[in-house]
Amino acid sequence: MMHVSPAQFRAYLWQGHDSGAIAEGGKGIRHLAVAGMVFVLVLLAYLFPVGGSDAPSPAMLAKAPHPLIGKYCMSCHDSVEKTAGLAFDEMSLANPLKAPELWEATVRRLSSGMMPPAGEPRPSKAEARELIQAITSSLDGAKPSPAPAVLRRLTRSEYDNVIRDLLGLNVDVTTLLPPDPSTKGFDNIGEILTTSPALVQGYLNAGMRISRLAVGDPTMASARRAFPVPQKLDNSRYIAGLPLGTRGGVRLNVLFPVEGDYEVEVRAGPGITLFRKYGGGKMPNVDLTVAGKAFPVDSKGKARVHVRAGEFPVTVALRDVDLEPGVDEIYATFNVKGTIMDVAVNGPFNVKGVGKTAARSKIFSCYPSKPMEERVCARSIVARLAGKAFRRPLAEQSAEMDLLMRYYDQGRRRGNFETGVQQALAYILVDPRFLYRVEQEPAGAAPGSVYPVSPIEFASRLSFFLWSSIPDDALMASAVSGKLTQPAELERQVHRMIADKRADAFVDNFAGQWLNLRQLASAERESKDFDDNLRFAMERETKLLFANVLRGNRPAVELLNANYTFVNERLARHYGIKGVQGDYFRRVSLPPGNPRRGLLGHASVLTVTSVANRTSPVIRGAWVLENILGVPPSPPPPGVETNLDASVKTPQTLRERLAQHRENPACASCHNMMDPIGLTMENFDQTGKWRTHDGPFPINASGTLVDGTALRGSADLNRALLKYSDAFVANLTSKLMTYALGRPVNAHEMPAVREVMRRSKSQGNGLISIIMGVVESKPFLTRTNPARPLGPPSRSTRTEESQAEKKRKAA
Repeated sequence: MMHVSPAQFRAYLWQGHDSGAIAEGGKGIRHLAVAGMVFVLVLLAYLFPVGGSDAPSPAMLAKAPHPLIGKYCMSCHDSVEKTAGLAFDEMSLANPLKAPELWEATVRRLSSGMMPPAGEPRPSKAEARELIQAITSSLDGAKPSPAPAVLRRLTRSEYDNVIRDLLGLNVDVTTLLPPDPSTKGFDNIGEILTTSPALVQGYLNAGMRISRLAVGDPTMASARRAFPVPQKLDNSRYIAGLPLGTRGGVRLNVLFPVEGDYEVEVRAGPGITLFRKYGGGKMPNVDLTVAGKAFPVDSKGKARVHVRAGEFPVTVALRDVDLEPGVDEIYATFNVKGTIMDVAVNGPFNVKGVGKTAARSKIFSCYPSKPMEERVCARSIVARLAGKAFRRPLAEQSAEMDLLMRYYDQGRRRGNFETGVQQALAYILVDPRFLYRVEQEPAGAAPGSVYPVSPIEFASRLSFFLWSSIPDDALMASAVSGKLTQPAELERQVHRMIADKRADAFVDNFAGQWLNLRQLASAERESKDFDDNLRFAMERETKLLFANVLRGNRPAVELLNANYTFVNERLARHYGIKGVQGDYFRRVSLPPGNPRRGLLGHASVLTVTSVANRTSPVIRGAWVLENILGVPPSPPPPGVETNLDASVKTPQTLRERLAQHRENPACASCHNMMDPIGLTMENFDQTGKWRTHDGPFPINASGTLVDGTALRGSADLNRALLKYSDAFVANLTSKLMTYALGRPVNAHEMPAVREVMRRSKSQGNGLISIIMGVVESKPFLTRTNPARPLGPPSRSTRTEESQAEKKRKAA
C-alpha cells in the first residue's frame, strides 16, 4: 500500500475543488461538505495525532533496518519524507558500508540525545543503548580500512618547534612564513597544506636567515627587529618577572647572534615622557634591562649596549614619578599614564666575534684544528643535522651525503669552514625531506593495500602528535632498535613525552584549536573590564586545566566538571574570587554549584563564543554541540540571516529576539537545539563575567533540551551534559585522532575510535589512556596505499618546482 503523508492527503482532498462552486450548490451540498470535512478532520486526528509526525504504514515499518528505527525514526526518515536526506528504508544494517556516513551520524545524534527531535516520542535509555549497540556492532564488524594518508608539510608552528629542537634557536617565524589555513578545527590537515611560490620563497628566505643566525655570521649586516607590546595591556600594576618598583611593561627573550654592540629603542605611547625632573637634573621614566643589567635610555628612548652572543631577557617597564629612588614601590599607586608601544633592537655593530651560543653547541659537535680535518668534521656535522632534520638516520658515506657536501664545498670556497657548514645547513632547511613528512611505500605495495609504517616513521608520527616537532635521540634510538612498537616500551615513551615540557605544544596546538582559544588573540569586546592582561589570563586558565587533566591522566570528563581551576590575581578579580594576589597562577578549589566548574565556566570559552557588544546564545549553543557533543548544527540556509541587534525597534531581551527568529520554520530546527543551551549560559556576559541583569532586564537562564530536560542555568547544563559523557569522550577521541593523523576522521575510521573508547573506558577514560589508544590504533600504526597511483605533477606544479630549484641554487 502506498504511504501518503498528511500534507499529501490534504492536498489531494482540496485538489480541483472550487469553494465558490460548493457555495452555489445549495445548503444541502454545503452541509454535506461540512460533514465530510468533519469526518476527514476526525480521521486525520486519529491517524496523525497533533504534535506527532506522519506515522509510517505497516509495509514501510517492515522495511525498517531495526524495529526501534521503525518505532521512533521512520515517520520522518523514510523514502517519502526523507527529512535531512535520510531514508532508513533505503539502508541496511547487514551492509552498513553502503551508507557509513549516515549510520555514523545516526549514532552521534542518538548518543548526544539530539534525536528524535523535541516533542516526538523518544526511546528509553535502554532502547537507545540497544539501538546504538546494534548500529555500531554492524559498522565495527564490517572492518573498513583506514583512509589513505596524504603528504603533509610542516605547519608554521611545527617549523618553529623543529628549529628550536634542531638548532636550539628560538626564532619568530611569523615574520618569515604565512599563517596556515584551517579545516575541521585544525591547521595540520594535510589536504589543505598546499605549497605556493610565495611559500617556497618564504622557506628559502627563512633557511638562509636561520642558518646564519644559528652559525653566527660575523659579516652579517645590522638590521632592525621590532617587538610590539600588546596595546591593551594594563600598565597600572606591577607585573611579575619585571624589576621591582616598576609597573606595566614587557619581558622579551631576544637573540643576539654575535657579540657586539646593539641599540635598544623604546617607543612610548601618549602620556609618557621619557624623562622627569629630579633634583637638579632629569631621571628616566623608562626602566630598561638587558641580560639582567640596567641601562639608561636617552631623550629619544635609545640605549647602546654591548652584549655577548646568545639569547637573553630584555625587560622594559615604567617607573613611578612620585616616590624617591630606592623606595620599595611594589605596592605603590602609580601616576604615570600611557604605555610602552614597542621595543626594537638594532645591530649588531662593532662585532667582536661569534661567541658560544646554544645553537653553535648543537651544530659544531666537532671542530677541526687543521685544514685536512675540515671535510671529515663537516661530513660528520652535516650527516647528524640532516638525519635529525629528515627524521631518519643518514649514513655519512652515502649518495645523499655526497649531494649535501656539495653545498658545504660551495660555501667553503666562498669563505671558511663555518661558511661551508652554514651553506649546507641552509640547504637542509629547504630540502623537501625536511619541509614534508615523507613516508615511504614498501616495494610492491598494491593499490588499496594496508601496511604498517616503519618504526622510524612511527616515531615521527608520535613526536609530531605530542610535541609538534621531531623525535629526540631517546625516541629515535627506541625506534631504530625496534623496541618502540612493543606495548610496554611505547607506553613508557608516551608517558615520558607527555611529562616533557615539549608537550606544551600539544596543549597549545590541540587544546588551543579544539576549544577555539586562538580566537582570543583577535577578540575585541566592548567592556571596560577587558584588557590584554585578562585576555592572557583567560587562555592560561584553560590550558592549565587541560594540562593538569593530561599530565595527571585524569578522567577526560573532568574537563566538564572539575572542582578546581587556575587563576592569578587579574582573573580572580574578574571572577570575584577573593584572597588571590600576584601574577602567578595557582590552583583554587571550587565549591559545589560554583559556576566556574569545568570548561563552560571559563571566561576564555565564554568570550570566544560572544560578539563584541553582547553575548550570543546561538554561538555558545553551537560551540557546545560541536566541541562537546560532536553534533555540529547545519549552516544557516541562504537568505536567512538576522541581525539580532537590529531586528526590532523596541527594546527586548535577547531571549525574546531569538524566539522571534525561531518563528521562521527554516531556522527553528537548528535553533531549537542551540538556543536552549546558549540561553542557560546567559548569566555570563560577553567577557565571561557573572551578572544577574542584561541592562534593565533580569537574566532568565532557563531552557529545555531536545531530550526534554529542564534547565535553570549553567550548573544544570553541566549536569545534563554529564549524562552524555560517552558522546563527549567519543567526540574528544575523534578530535584527537583527526589531529594525530593530520586528516579528518571519516566514517571508515570510527570503528577505530570506538575501539579506543572501549579500551580507555576500562582504565577510567584517563586522557593519557585515550591518547595511548590513538597511537596504538590501526589508522595511526598503518598506512593505506591510494586506490589509484598518484599521477605526475601538473604542469603548473612542475613549473613551480623548477622555479623553486632555480631560486634555491641561486641562494
